[in-house]
Amino acid sequence: MKRVFIAILFVPILVFAQKSTTEKVKIYLDCSWSCDYDFLQREMSYVDFYRDAKTANLHIIVKGERSSTGGEIVTFRFIGIEEFKGVENTLLLDVPPNTSDNDERLLYLEMLKKGIYAYIIRTSDKDNVSISFGETDKEDVKKEEKDKWNNWTFETSIGGYFSGQESYLNSNSYMSLSANRITAESKFTSSFSFNSSVSKYKFETDPDVTVENKSKYANMTYVKSKGEHFSIGAKANYSQATFMNYDGSYKFSPCVEYNLFPYSESSEHRLSLLYGVSANHNDYTDTTVYLKTSENFASHLFEFTYNNEQTWGSFNFSIRGNQILDKDDLRKYNVRISSRADWKITKGLSLNYSASFNFDRAQIHIPLSGVTYEEIILRQKELESNYFYYMYFGISYTFGSMKNNVVNPRF
Repeated sequence: MKRVFIAILFVPILVFAQKSTTEKVKIYLDCSWSCDYDFLQREMSYVDFYRDAKTANLHIIVKGERSSTGGEIVTFRFIGIEEFKGVENTLLLDVPPNTSDNDERLLYLEMLKKGIYAYIIRTSDKDNVSISFGETDKEDVKKEEKDKWNNWTFETSIGGYFSGQESYLNSNSYMSLSANRITAESKFTSSFSFNSSVSKYKFETDPDVTVENKSKYANMTYVKSKGEHFSIGAKANYSQATFMNYDGSYKFSPCVEYNLFPYSESSEHRLSLLYGVSANHNDYTDTTVYLKTSENFASHLFEFTYNNEQTWGSFNFSIRGNQILDKDDLRKYNVRISSRADWKITKGLSLNYSASFNFDRAQIHIPLSGVTYEEIILRQKELESNYFYYMYFGISYTFGSMKNNVVNPRF
């Protein structure tokens, strides 16, 4: 059954009269989840939607996360601006798994209707809105039946695709499985996947070239809650990859994490530090540059994460590091720094960028035999490199009419 988390026993259903007025709520819908903008604009003609946050007097931030059952928990943050400053509210929507797109957008619509009521009654449109109360279904107040699955959820998928032309053929196949159990006290997640890619290149004079890449991955995480700021747990990882010279790589990492903000505020901001130690075992397909065919070693890891989503935009920054604990050489480490920002500078003007830098000094799996010319140009095997990077930068400026109420789906 679809449920809405609201701290009331009777749910208000808003019925709006269609009457033109010059004093409407001006909304900027800041949705990073699955919002159907056209549908919401059609159904909410009693408010004005704007393309720029600086023009609106109500900023609505919509952010979602996957729930333990495979559904979604969607957070709606209503933040008043200018004459509505100080009027704020947060509503949570529980979307069950396998909800159709149409049913989901209807749930979004109802949540937005409930959330904007506190703002409409502060405008001249207050006389055009009424509230009706429907009694809660008696079935909803009954004690919930015991979950026969004990909060476990499972998902599996299998598939593949083919493409080609006269001189080229490519086939890909994959299979995945996940098993999760998430409660307020603890969290267990696991995923298993297999991927295979085969490409064949045909030449008129030279021999045909066949490239095959296969990989298998298994990841498991268990976390135990220790209050609103502290967690303990462990991660376990397995990988087998042609590209990375692994016949098998095994890693087990007990970890602790501290979050400066309460976990319950994760949809707004998060500042956390994670630390763990790891036991590792690697089996290699080919002898490595360190003359190893297999090895055991210890390492430690840390993760620093900061996320912030506000009316001015969003900012994300993280540092993830891993170091091999080798008493003879402590320079075997990997550090990844990534950042992303979306900044609404002023009316109509916004700036966004994303970047990541990976400083890799721990490529202990690189094969001694090197790589062939074909393997280089087809990226069949990983090459030795001290760093990897990615950067994106963009700026946009919108001018003219800031209203965004008209929907025209023709063509």
